[in-house]
Amino acid sequence: MNNQAKHLLHHLCCQYDELSKDFECRPFPEFSQTITHPLGHCYVRCPVGSQRFSIVSVHFDPSVRGQGVLTAFIDYVNAHPHHYQGVEVAIIENAHLAKRLISRGWQYKSWFSKRFFSKKPTLIKHFQSA
Repeated sequence: MNNQAKHLLHHLCCQYDELSKDFECRPFPEFSQTITHPLGHCYVRCPVGSQRFSIVSVHFDPSVRGQGVLTAFIDYVNAHPHHYQGVEVAIIENAHLAKRLISRGWQYKSWFSKRFFSKKPTLIKHFQSA
């Protein structure tokens, strides 16, 4: 991962922590926010009642693509669950990323999602209870 990619990853992780702390004290944390950076943006949300941190859309500059920034960010979220019960990555267009997540124990969001949207799946991972 080059320095630009590391800087973007650091920014994503810091913004994730800030968002999580801002909504931690609410009984039903909900938000929709775009994390912006000069090298790209990442739209994230937590719908009412979901209790999952959802990565909905990602657009990175070509100079940082293919360096594992999204995978590292997903790993960071998984390692720092805050108050969420899981993480969701919506409408994955990168087939290699989808296969990697499935091989790591991720699941399709629903049977409907698996059946009709398997080429652009939404995958979820529940956090382990402590």
